[in-house]
Amino acid sequence: MTDGTAGVSWSGQRAVVTFPEQVSVPDAARIGEQLLGALGQGAVILIADMSATVRCDRAGADAVARACLRAAACQAELRLVITAPDVRRLMSAEGLDRLVPVYASLEAALTAGSPDGPGTSDLPRRTVLAGWGPTGPMTGPDDASSRTPLVTEGVLRQLVDALDDGVALAAEDGTIVLANRKLAAMFGYQPASLAGQPVEVLVPAALQEAHRKHRAAYAAKPAARPMADRARLAAVRSDGTTIPVTITLAPVPTADAHLVLAIVRDATHARLRDDLAVLLGGTTAREAERSRELLDRVVSSLFRAGLSLQAAAVLPADLARERISSALQHLDDTIHEIRDHIFRSGPPPET
Repeated sequence: MTDGTAGVSWSGQRAVVTFPEQVSVPDAARIGEQLLGALGQGAVILIADMSATVRCDRAGADAVARACLRAAACQAELRLVITAPDVRRLMSAEGLDRLVPVYASLEAALTAGSPDGPGTSDLPRRTVLAGWGPTGPMTGPDDASSRTPLVTEGVLRQLVDALDDGVALAAEDGTIVLANRKLAAMFGYQPASLAGQPVEVLVPAALQEAHRKHRAAYAAKPAARPMADRARLAAVRSDGTTIPVTITLAPVPTADAHLVLAIVRDATHARLRDDLAVLLGGTTAREAERSRELLDRVVSSLFRAGLSLQAAAVLPADLARERISSALQHLDDTIHEIRDHIFRSGPPPET
Protein backbone atom coordinates (compact mmCIF):
# COMPACT_ATOMS: atom_id res chain seq x y z
CA MET A 1 0.00 0.00 0.00
CA THR A 2 1.21 3.51 -0.74
CA ASP A 3 1.73 5.89 2.15
CA GLY A 4 -0.31 9.05 2.44
CA THR A 5 -0.43 11.35 5.43
CA ALA A 6 0.69 9.97 8.79
CA GLY A 7 -1.67 7.22 9.88
CA VAL A 8 -3.34 6.93 6.46
CA SER A 9 -2.39 4.39 3.78
CA TRP A 10 -3.74 4.14 0.24
CA SER A 11 -4.14 1.32 -2.25
CA GLY A 12 -5.97 2.55 -5.34
CA GLN A 13 -9.32 3.88 -4.18
CA ARG A 14 -9.05 2.24 -0.76
CA ALA A 15 -7.78 4.19 2.26
CA VAL A 16 -6.87 2.73 5.65
CA VAL A 17 -6.80 4.92 8.77
CA THR A 18 -4.89 3.17 11.55
CA PHE A 19 -6.16 3.81 15.10
CA PRO A 20 -3.77 3.81 18.10
CA GLU A 21 -3.91 1.38 21.03
CA GLN A 22 -5.76 3.91 23.22
CA VAL A 23 -8.26 6.36 21.72
CA SER A 24 -9.08 9.41 23.87
CA VAL A 25 -10.38 12.88 23.02
CA PRO A 26 -7.13 14.27 21.50
CA ASP A 27 -6.61 11.08 19.48
CA ALA A 28 -10.24 11.14 18.30
CA ALA A 29 -9.89 14.69 16.95
CA ARG A 30 -6.85 13.71 14.87
CA ILE A 31 -8.45 10.45 13.71
CA GLY A 32 -11.64 12.27 12.76
CA GLU A 33 -9.64 14.64 10.56
CA GLN A 34 -7.88 11.70 8.91
CA LEU A 35 -11.15 9.85 8.22
CA LEU A 36 -12.87 12.90 6.75
CA GLY A 37 -9.72 13.89 4.88
CA ALA A 38 -9.50 10.48 3.20
CA LEU A 39 -13.11 10.79 2.08
CA GLY A 40 -12.40 14.29 0.79
CA GLN A 41 -9.51 12.90 -1.25
CA GLY A 42 -11.82 10.43 -2.96
CA ALA A 43 -11.65 7.18 -1.00
CA VAL A 44 -14.26 4.74 -2.30
CA ILE A 45 -13.59 2.26 0.49
CA LEU A 46 -12.49 3.72 3.83
CA ILE A 47 -11.28 1.30 6.49
CA ALA A 48 -11.03 2.34 10.13
CA ASP A 49 -8.41 -0.14 11.34
CA MET A 50 -8.93 -0.62 15.08
CA SER A 51 -7.22 -4.01 15.19
CA ALA A 52 -4.57 -2.64 17.59
CA THR A 53 -7.06 -0.63 19.67
CA VAL A 54 -7.82 -2.07 23.10
CA ARG A 55 -9.65 0.91 24.59
CA CYS A 56 -11.74 3.64 22.96
CA ASP A 57 -13.85 6.32 24.60
CA ARG A 58 -17.00 7.86 23.22
CA ALA A 59 -15.08 10.56 21.37
CA GLY A 60 -13.62 7.84 19.16
CA ALA A 61 -17.08 6.46 18.48
CA ASP A 62 -18.26 9.99 17.60
CA ALA A 63 -15.41 10.30 15.08
CA VAL A 64 -16.50 7.04 13.45
CA ALA A 65 -20.14 8.20 13.42
CA ARG A 66 -19.23 11.45 11.65
CA ALA A 67 -17.21 9.51 9.10
CA CYS A 68 -20.19 7.20 8.59
CA LEU A 69 -22.47 10.14 7.75
CA ARG A 70 -19.87 11.75 5.48
CA ALA A 71 -19.26 8.43 3.72
CA ALA A 72 -22.98 8.15 2.98
CA ALA A 73 -22.97 11.66 1.49
CA CYS A 74 -19.86 10.87 -0.57
CA GLN A 75 -21.13 7.47 -1.71
CA ALA A 76 -18.15 5.76 -0.11
CA GLU A 77 -18.20 2.64 2.04
CA LEU A 78 -16.88 2.74 5.59
CA ARG A 79 -15.60 -0.50 7.14
CA LEU A 80 -14.44 -1.20 10.69
CA VAL A 81 -11.76 -3.63 11.85
CA ILE A 82 -12.23 -4.46 15.54
CA THR A 83 -10.60 -7.17 17.66
CA ALA A 84 -11.00 -5.98 21.27
CA PRO A 85 -14.31 -6.99 22.94
CA ASP A 86 -14.57 -3.67 24.83
CA VAL A 87 -14.27 -1.68 21.60
CA ARG A 88 -16.87 -3.88 19.90
CA ARG A 89 -19.27 -3.38 22.83
CA LEU A 90 -18.85 0.41 22.61
CA MET A 91 -19.58 0.45 18.88
CA SER A 92 -22.59 -1.78 19.48
CA ALA A 93 -23.88 0.47 22.28
CA GLU A 94 -23.59 3.46 19.92
CA GLY A 95 -25.44 1.54 17.18
CA LEU A 96 -22.55 1.79 14.73
CA ASP A 97 -22.23 -1.96 14.18
CA ARG A 98 -25.72 -1.84 12.61
CA LEU A 99 -24.64 0.78 10.08
CA VAL A 100 -21.03 -0.17 9.34
CA PRO A 101 -19.72 -3.65 8.49
CA VAL A 102 -17.27 -4.94 11.11
CA TYR A 103 -14.38 -7.28 10.24
CA ALA A 104 -12.05 -9.32 12.43
CA SER A 105 -8.92 -8.49 10.42
CA LEU A 106 -7.59 -5.83 8.08
CA GLU A 107 -7.09 -8.42 5.34
CA ALA A 108 -10.77 -9.39 5.49
CA ALA A 109 -11.83 -5.74 5.32
CA LEU A 110 -9.54 -5.05 2.37
CA THR A 111 -10.72 -7.96 0.24
CA ALA A 112 -14.45 -8.13 1.05
CA GLY A 113 -16.33 -6.97 -2.05
CA SER A 114 -13.48 -4.69 -3.15
CA PRO A 115 -12.89 -3.70 -6.79
CA ASP A 116 -9.86 -6.00 -7.11
CA GLY A 117 -10.77 -8.60 -4.51
CA PRO A 118 -13.30 -11.44 -4.24
CA GLY A 119 -17.00 -10.84 -3.84
CA THR A 120 -17.37 -7.89 -6.22
CA SER A 121 -20.33 -9.45 -7.99
CA ASP A 122 -22.09 -9.90 -4.65
CA LEU A 123 -22.20 -6.19 -3.82
CA PRO A 124 -25.76 -5.07 -2.96
CA ARG A 125 -27.83 -2.66 -5.05
CA ARG A 126 -26.51 0.91 -4.74
CA THR A 127 -28.06 4.36 -4.65
CA VAL A 128 -27.72 6.88 -7.49
CA LEU A 129 -25.65 9.37 -5.49
CA ALA A 130 -22.37 8.25 -7.05
CA GLY A 131 -19.27 10.40 -7.33
CA TRP A 132 -20.54 13.36 -5.34
CA GLY A 133 -19.37 14.80 -2.06
CA PRO A 134 -21.16 17.36 0.11
CA THR A 135 -20.30 20.25 -2.25
CA GLY A 136 -19.86 18.65 -5.66
CA PRO A 137 -17.86 16.08 -7.63
CA MET A 138 -15.07 14.43 -5.68
CA THR A 139 -11.51 14.15 -6.85
CA GLY A 140 -8.87 11.83 -5.47
CA PRO A 141 -6.12 9.35 -6.24
CA ASP A 142 -8.22 7.78 -9.00
CA ASP A 143 -10.83 8.86 -11.50
CA ALA A 144 -14.06 9.46 -9.51
CA SER A 145 -16.21 9.12 -12.64
CA SER A 146 -15.45 5.39 -12.89
CA ARG A 147 -16.55 4.51 -9.37
CA THR A 148 -19.31 2.13 -8.38
CA PRO A 149 -21.56 3.72 -5.73
CA LEU A 150 -20.89 2.02 -2.40
CA VAL A 151 -23.82 2.95 -0.15
CA THR A 152 -26.92 0.82 -0.24
CA GLU A 153 -30.36 2.37 -0.18
CA GLY A 154 -31.05 0.49 3.05
CA VAL A 155 -28.03 2.06 4.78
CA LEU A 156 -29.03 5.53 3.54
CA ARG A 157 -32.52 5.06 4.99
CA GLN A 158 -31.07 3.89 8.31
CA LEU A 159 -28.91 6.99 8.48
CA VAL A 160 -31.69 9.49 7.81
CA ASP A 161 -34.06 7.63 10.14
CA ALA A 162 -31.47 7.98 12.92
CA LEU A 163 -31.55 11.80 12.64
CA ASP A 164 -33.59 13.80 15.15
CA ASP A 165 -34.69 16.28 12.46
CA GLY A 166 -37.28 15.73 9.76
CA VAL A 167 -35.57 14.99 6.44
CA ALA A 168 -37.07 14.98 2.95
CA LEU A 169 -35.37 14.45 -0.40
CA ALA A 170 -37.31 15.80 -3.39
CA ALA A 171 -36.90 15.73 -7.18
CA GLU A 172 -36.82 18.89 -9.30
CA ASP A 173 -40.55 18.59 -10.02
CA GLY A 174 -41.30 18.63 -6.27
CA THR A 175 -41.97 14.90 -5.90
CA ILE A 176 -40.82 13.51 -2.54
CA VAL A 177 -38.25 10.77 -3.16
CA LEU A 178 -37.41 9.96 0.45
CA ALA A 179 -38.83 11.01 3.83
CA ASN A 180 -37.49 9.82 7.16
CA ARG A 181 -39.52 8.58 10.13
CA LYS A 182 -39.14 11.83 12.06
CA LEU A 183 -40.68 13.85 9.23
CA ALA A 184 -43.52 11.37 8.79
CA ALA A 185 -44.29 11.42 12.52
CA MET A 186 -44.09 15.23 12.62
CA PHE A 187 -46.80 15.49 9.96
CA GLY A 188 -48.89 12.47 10.98
CA TYR A 189 -48.11 10.12 8.09
CA GLN A 190 -46.94 6.54 7.85
CA PRO A 191 -43.18 6.41 7.10
CA ALA A 192 -43.53 5.18 3.50
CA SER A 193 -46.66 7.09 2.53
CA LEU A 194 -44.99 10.44 1.72
CA ALA A 195 -42.74 9.05 -1.02
CA GLY A 196 -44.18 9.85 -4.46
CA GLN A 197 -46.32 12.75 -3.23
CA PRO A 198 -45.68 16.41 -4.15
CA VAL A 199 -44.01 18.47 -1.42
CA GLU A 200 -47.04 20.79 -1.54
CA VAL A 201 -48.95 18.15 0.43
CA LEU A 202 -47.08 19.60 3.44
CA VAL A 203 -47.88 23.23 2.53
CA PRO A 204 -51.14 24.99 3.54
CA ALA A 205 -53.50 25.25 0.55
CA ALA A 206 -53.41 29.06 0.52
CA LEU A 207 -49.61 29.02 0.16
CA GLN A 208 -49.17 26.19 -2.35
CA GLU A 209 -49.06 28.34 -5.49
CA ALA A 210 -46.52 30.70 -3.95
CA HIS A 211 -44.48 27.67 -2.82
CA ARG A 212 -44.36 26.33 -6.41
CA LYS A 213 -42.93 29.67 -7.58
CA HIS A 214 -40.35 29.64 -4.77
CA ARG A 215 -39.44 26.08 -5.70
CA ALA A 216 -38.89 27.03 -9.34
CA ALA A 217 -36.74 30.01 -8.30
CA TYR A 218 -34.66 27.76 -6.04
CA ALA A 219 -34.16 25.21 -8.85
CA ALA A 220 -32.77 28.01 -11.04
CA LYS A 221 -30.28 29.06 -8.36
CA PRO A 222 -29.79 26.23 -5.83
CA ALA A 223 -27.68 26.77 -2.72
CA ALA A 224 -27.47 25.47 0.83
CA ARG A 225 -29.43 28.00 2.89
CA PRO A 226 -32.36 28.47 5.28
CA MET A 227 -35.70 28.75 3.53
CA ALA A 228 -37.19 32.24 3.85
CA ASP A 229 -34.70 33.31 6.53
CA ARG A 230 -36.38 35.09 9.48
CA ALA A 231 -39.83 34.45 8.00
CA ARG A 232 -42.52 32.59 9.90
CA LEU A 233 -43.04 29.42 7.89
CA ALA A 234 -46.03 27.15 8.39
CA ALA A 235 -46.66 23.57 7.32
CA VAL A 236 -49.80 21.46 7.34
CA ARG A 237 -50.20 18.06 8.97
CA SER A 238 -52.27 15.16 7.64
CA ASP A 239 -55.20 16.13 9.90
CA GLY A 240 -55.29 19.68 8.47
CA THR A 241 -53.72 21.42 11.47
CA THR A 242 -50.74 23.71 10.87
CA ILE A 243 -47.45 23.98 12.74
CA PRO A 244 -44.66 26.58 12.55
CA VAL A 245 -41.46 25.18 11.06
CA THR A 246 -37.92 26.11 10.14
CA ILE A 247 -36.53 24.61 6.93
CA THR A 248 -32.99 24.42 5.58
CA LEU A 249 -32.48 23.50 1.92
CA ALA A 250 -29.45 21.99 0.19
CA PRO A 251 -28.99 20.88 -3.44
CA VAL A 252 -27.97 17.23 -3.98
CA PRO A 253 -26.66 16.72 -7.54
CA THR A 254 -26.59 13.07 -8.63
CA ALA A 255 -25.50 11.15 -11.67
CA ASP A 256 -28.87 11.52 -13.36
CA ALA A 257 -30.89 14.12 -11.42
CA HIS A 258 -30.75 17.23 -9.27
CA LEU A 259 -32.43 16.59 -5.94
CA VAL A 260 -33.14 18.94 -3.04
CA LEU A 261 -32.59 17.98 0.60
CA ALA A 262 -34.85 19.68 3.16
CA ILE A 263 -34.16 19.60 6.91
CA VAL A 264 -37.41 20.41 8.74
CA ARG A 265 -37.80 21.32 12.41
CA ASP A 266 -40.98 21.91 14.39
CA ALA A 267 -40.59 25.52 15.60
CA THR A 268 -43.58 25.54 17.98
CA HIS A 269 -41.51 25.89 21.16
CA ALA A 270 -39.12 28.40 19.58
CA ARG A 271 -42.06 30.60 18.54
CA LEU A 272 -43.50 30.41 22.05
CA ARG A 273 -40.16 31.59 23.47
CA ASP A 274 -40.09 34.48 20.98
CA ASP A 275 -43.61 35.54 21.89
CA LEU A 276 -42.81 35.29 25.59
CA ALA A 277 -39.75 37.50 25.13
CA VAL A 278 -41.95 40.16 23.50
CA LEU A 279 -44.30 40.09 26.48
CA LEU A 280 -41.46 40.59 28.97
CA GLY A 281 -41.35 44.34 29.44
CA GLY A 282 -37.89 45.90 29.51
CA THR A 283 -36.14 42.83 28.04
CA THR A 284 -33.76 43.86 25.28
CA ALA A 285 -33.54 41.86 22.08
CA ARG A 286 -29.95 40.83 22.88
CA GLU A 287 -30.89 39.69 26.40
CA ALA A 288 -33.79 37.68 25.01
CA GLU A 289 -31.49 36.12 22.40
CA ARG A 290 -28.92 35.17 25.06
CA SER A 291 -31.66 33.60 27.15
CA ARG A 292 -32.91 31.58 24.17
CA GLU A 293 -29.39 30.44 23.37
CA LEU A 294 -28.84 29.39 26.97
CA LEU A 295 -32.14 27.51 27.04
CA ASP A 296 -31.21 25.65 23.85
CA ARG A 297 -27.86 24.68 25.33
CA VAL A 298 -29.42 23.58 28.62
CA VAL A 299 -32.04 21.46 26.87
CA SER A 300 -29.36 19.91 24.65
CA SER A 301 -27.11 19.19 27.62
CA LEU A 302 -29.89 17.63 29.68
CA PHE A 303 -31.03 15.55 26.72
CA ARG A 304 -27.49 14.30 26.11
CA ALA A 305 -26.98 13.52 29.81
CA GLY A 306 -30.27 11.64 29.87
CA LEU A 307 -29.28 9.52 26.88
CA SER A 308 -25.91 8.78 28.47
CA LEU A 309 -27.50 7.65 31.73
CA GLN A 310 -30.07 5.58 29.86
CA ALA A 311 -27.36 3.83 27.82
CA ALA A 312 -25.28 3.19 30.96
CA ALA A 313 -27.95 0.82 32.25
CA VAL A 314 -27.10 -1.81 29.63
CA LEU A 315 -23.33 -1.27 29.32
CA PRO A 316 -20.57 -3.27 31.03
CA ALA A 317 -19.53 -1.88 34.41
CA ASP A 318 -16.40 -0.04 33.23
CA LEU A 319 -18.15 1.59 30.26
CA ALA A 320 -21.18 2.39 32.46
CA ARG A 321 -18.97 4.22 34.96
CA GLU A 322 -17.37 6.19 32.12
CA ARG A 323 -20.77 7.09 30.67
CA ILE A 324 -22.16 8.16 34.07
CA SER A 325 -19.06 10.24 34.80
CA SER A 326 -19.43 12.00 31.44
CA ALA A 327 -23.12 12.69 32.09
CA LEU A 328 -22.38 14.15 35.53
CA GLN A 329 -19.70 16.38 34.01
CA HIS A 330 -22.22 17.68 31.45
CA LEU A 331 -24.69 18.43 34.24
CA ASP A 332 -22.00 20.20 36.28
CA ASP A 333 -20.99 22.33 33.28
CA THR A 334 -24.65 23.19 32.68
CA ILE A 335 -25.13 24.30 36.29
CA HIS A 336 -22.07 26.56 36.08
CA GLU A 337 -23.33 28.07 32.83
CA ILE A 338 -26.73 28.82 34.37
CA ARG A 339 -25.09 30.45 37.41
CA ASP A 340 -22.83 32.55 35.15
CA HIS A 341 -25.86 33.71 33.18
CA ILE A 342 -27.89 34.60 36.27
CA PHE A 343 -25.09 36.51 37.99
CA ARG A 344 -23.53 38.06 34.86
CA SER A 345 -24.72 41.56 35.75
CA GLY A 346 -23.15 41.47 39.20
CA PRO A 347 -22.62 39.45 42.37
CA PRO A 348 -25.52 37.46 43.80
CA PRO A 349 -27.66 39.28 46.35
CA GLU A 350 -26.66 38.87 50.00
CA THR A 351 -28.70 36.44 52.05
